[in-house]
Amino acid sequence: MVLLSRPGTDDDRNGRLATDDAPFWFATPALGWSVVLQVVWIFDDEVSLEALTAMNAALARGRMHRMLVPSTVYGSRPRWVPAPDAPGLTVDSRPVPDAGIDAWATAEMSTVPLDAEGGRCWRLRSTPTESGGTVLSLCALHVVTDGRGMVAAAAEAAGAAGVPTAVAAERISTPKAGAPASGRRQRLADTVDAFAQAGAVVAGVFRAAAESRKASGLEPDPRPERPPLAERSPAAKFTWATASIPAGEWDRVAAEHGGTSNTLFIAVVSGLLRSSGRSPLGTPIKVGVPVDRREGEEDTRTNAIAGVSVFLADEPVPGGDLTGVRAACKAAFVRLSEGRRAPHIYLRPLAWFLPPSVLIKLVGGGAGKGMPDAVISNIGDVTPESTVVGGRTARRMVLRGMTQGVDPAAGHRFGDGVQSWLLRTAEQVSFTVLGLDDEAFSSDAVLRDLLGRELTAWELPHDIW
Repeated sequence: MVLLSRPGTDDDRNGRLATDDAPFWFATPALGWSVVLQVVWIFDDEVSLEALTAMNAALARGRMHRMLVPSTVYGSRPRWVPAPDAPGLTVDSRPVPDAGIDAWATAEMSTVPLDAEGGRCWRLRSTPTESGGTVLSLCALHVVTDGRGMVAAAAEAAGAAGVPTAVAAERISTPKAGAPASGRRQRLADTVDAFAQAGAVVAGVFRAAAESRKASGLEPDPRPERPPLAERSPAAKFTWATASIPAGEWDRVAAEHGGTSNTLFIAVVSGLLRSSGRSPLGTPIKVGVPVDRREGEEDTRTNAIAGVSVFLADEPVPGGDLTGVRAACKAAFVRLSEGRRAPHIYLRPLAWFLPPSVLIKLVGGGAGKGMPDAVISNIGDVTPESTVVGGRTARRMVLRGMTQGVDPAAGHRFGDGVQSWLLRTAEQVSFTVLGLDDEAFSSDAVLRDLLGRELTAWELPHDIW
C-alpha cells in the first residue's frame, strides 16, 4: 500500500485517525492481524533497572502512548485520546545466551499483546545476557507510528532515562488531545467529521476519474502472472536474518560501484530474490521503497510515508554496477514529486464507509496481485542519543516489523518475497531481512546463508546475527 498525507492533517490537529493510517487499523477486525514494529538495542553492559524504569515512564508521556476510540457515527474516523494507564516495564530475570538474542527478540515481537483500542500501543521489555550485557526491545503498533516516528520516540525516551524525571518530562513530545467531550458534543463532532469524509470521498472520486483519463506516466508492471501468494507460501512462515556492516566500508563499496547507501541497500536485499532462485536475472522484480514525507521536526504525523515502485529486470548483480538501480530509483522519485500517482490513491476516504471485509477484498488482502517482491525501508541515521540508555551505549541497534495473526489456512498474506529495514549509527549500518517465501527462504539458516553470500559478493565485511 502506498501512503501519503500532508503535515498537520487528520490525527495531529483534531485527534482523528488519519486516512493513511486506516489500513493498519482495519486489518485487525478484517483479518485478525496486528502490524508490529520493533526496535532492538544490544548492550555489552548491564543497563540499570532505574534507567529502564525512567525510559518506560518517558514513553508513557510520549507520542505513542495513546488509545483509539471508535466513532459513534457511521463514516467518521476513530479518535485518538491519551491512554489512561502506562504499560508496565517487563524485565526478564533469566539470562539469554548471546546466540539466542535474535530468538528472544523475535519471540517478543511475535507475541507481544498490543491493542490500540485498549490503550496498549507499545511495550518495553529487557533481558540480561549470559555475557553480562542487556538486550532491550521496544514494540509498537504500526497504526500509532511508522519506523522513523518510532525511532524518534525511542530517542526521546532513551534520552530521558539518564536525567531527572521533572527535566525529562519537558523533553518528551506528548500526544495532542483536546478536553474530554460530553456524549452529545462527541456525537456532534463525529457527525461533522462524517460529513467531511463524505466530501472527501466525492472529491476523491472526481480526482481519480481525472487521473484515469490522462496519461499518468506510471511505469506498467512487467512481471508475469504468478499463482496466488497463499499457494506459493502455504505455511505463511516468517524467517529472519540481520546483518551489521562497518559504516565506512558500506559507503566505500557504494561509491566504488556508482551508487549510494540507499541503492546499495536495495541491491543487497533485492539480490536475495536472485540468488535464492526465486526471481532469476531477466525476471522483473518490483521493489517498493517507502519515502519519508515529513517536513521538519514539527511534523509529527503517525505514518508520514509515501511509496514508490522500482522495477528491475537485469539488476542487481552481486558486486556489479549500481548506476542502473540508481537511475531507476531517481525516475521513481521524480514521478512521486510530480504527483503522478495511481488513481486509486484518491479513493482512500472510502475506507470510512465500507466494512473492513469489503476493503480487504478491494485492496487484495495480501493476495499478491501488484504486491512488491521486496519492500526496502531505509530509516537512515539515528542520533547518538538514540543508542544510549542509562549511560550505556548500545553495540547494535536495529528496527524491524512483522504481522501477528496471519492464518496459514486463510488466503491472505502479509507480504511477498522479502522486506527489510535499515538503521545507521555512527559506526555501523545494520538491517534486518524478513523472508516471506516458504520455498526460497525456508528457514532462518537458509536466509542468513544467502545474505552472507550476497554481502561477501559485494566485498562487504559483515556480521550475520
